[in-house]
Amino acid sequence: MPVRSSSRPTSYKLHALALVAMSVLAACSKESATAPVAAASDAAASDAMAPLPAPVAAATQAPAPVAAQGRSYSNASQEANPPADSNQPSYADESAYANDAAYANDEQQQVVSVYVDPPLEQPAPVAVDWAPPPMLVEDVPPPPYSDAVWTGGYWGWQGRWVWCSGRWARPPRPQYTWQQPYYEHRGDKVVYVPAYWSPPEQHFIAPAIGIAIVAAVIAFGVHAGHHADGPQGVFIPPPPGSRPGIIVPAPIGTPPSVVIGAPAVINVGMRVNGNVEKNSHNVTNNITNITNVRNVTIVAPPTATANGRGFQQAVAADPRRPPPLAAGVRPTAPRPQSATPVAAWQPGHPAPTLPAAQPVRGGPQRGETPGRPGVPAPAAQAAPARAQQALQAQQQKAQQEQAQRTQQQAEQQRGQQLQAQKVQQEQAQRAQQQQQAQQQTQQEKAQRAQQQAQQQKQQQEQGQKAQQEQSQRAQQEQAQKAQAQAQQQAQQRAQQEQAAKANEAKANQARAQAEKAKADADKAKADAKAHTPPERKPDDDDRK
Repeated sequence: MPVRSSSRPTSYKLHALALVAMSVLAACSKESATAPVAAASDAAASDAMAPLPAPVAAATQAPAPVAAQGRSYSNASQEANPPADSNQPSYADESAYANDAAYANDEQQQVVSVYVDPPLEQPAPVAVDWAPPPMLVEDVPPPPYSDAVWTGGYWGWQGRWVWCSGRWARPPRPQYTWQQPYYEHRGDKVVYVPAYWSPPEQHFIAPAIGIAIVAAVIAFGVHAGHHADGPQGVFIPPPPGSRPGIIVPAPIGTPPSVVIGAPAVINVGMRVNGNVEKNSHNVTNNITNITNVRNVTIVAPPTATANGRGFQQAVAADPRRPPPLAAGVRPTAPRPQSATPVAAWQPGHPAPTLPAAQPVRGGPQRGETPGRPGVPAPAAQAAPARAQQALQAQQQKAQQEQAQRTQQQAEQQRGQQLQAQKVQQEQAQRAQQQQQAQQQTQQEKAQRAQQQAQQQKQQQEQGQKAQQEQSQRAQQEQAQKAQAQAQQQAQQRAQQEQAAKANEAKANQARAQAEKAKADADKAKADAKAHTPPERKPDDDDRK
């Protein structure tokens, strides 16, 4: 039984013809699958997934802590291999599965879409075996408030690449800024750092070269994806509808959504050139950390794009203002089934339980060539002779297309001019909308201020009225008290007068009685004196 291959697949050539030939040869050499395996957390996508190779044990190595650039990345393994646990994937030959044209656009048909609760500091990096899928298109509604920040959409690791849907959110703390996700092609791995809220006065620090980085846990039943196809270094996923595995070099801090308006690519060659503010980057361990990317220019040669035309476009590196979409049907990200966000996966934790995958609207159908919807992919069991015939036919077609490229380039320039005019018009419309929104906000503030003033006036009037009523009640109570005191004093005076009169009457009666008694006494004395004989003086005889 073949074991899991850790070698990087042969890079695709820069021409579409070689791509088709290599896809056919890979399909011819693919071993037959033995048993179907559906994702444990993705029951809805099991019908769309083809049989996987038989399971086989993968070599693992115990993680060990490591520190880099002042941050401690715990549980980091010396070899970036996933630990052996219940989340170990069940596939044997990942390269045969990932490079098979029949499965080239699986992740553009069924997508797990979630909201993510980002951490409040820079997370530890993880090493993923395969590249994130091409970007998806999502609508950006108007901001609900002035300090709203658009967080998303991007591909994040949750035991598999899941679509982290964008939404408006306020910074969790004052002066916190939104840091875009970080993707780096290092060796045959993808070093990934989730998006997060950055504290003030702190800059993103890219994982240093040479440090040990823990391997990402792979959820059970998830099939192997496509190795990163492109130069080493920092990158973002390719435009919507591109061939899976292609990466687009870009400066650190570039929002992945800047490529939404670019055409799909089928070969390596597209890149993002960034213009940054002064004093906004620092160099640590030979890695330039750029944090304030303002404007970028997307460049792609004709050999890279699916339409065979060169591309160059200058866009604002603002996730709230996605560039205009390219012509044609574009894969649209499904809305998350649950509004409850999931936490960003960190090393040392098992893969989370995810909702079922949802179909992507506008994506390529099974069997279509990636980057070229409607163009059938080579049959899985085609013979090498048929591949040679297809290569010759493609060469003839390429010669015919070569004669048309000059005219197409002129048309493209005219289209770019029209697109630039359209961008200017849209920018003017956005500025007008922002001005209208500001005016509306000012009017609402004025109305709220007027309402608050009216409320304050009503409160003051109510307070004055209450004070007046309280004062009137106090005056009435004082008047009642004074009246009661006056009545009480009048009663006391009346009682005193009555008592005085009674005392005077008693005194008069006593005087009358005394005068009568005196008169009676005088009369009695007079009567007694009248009837009493005269007193005889004692004589000598009496003396003897």
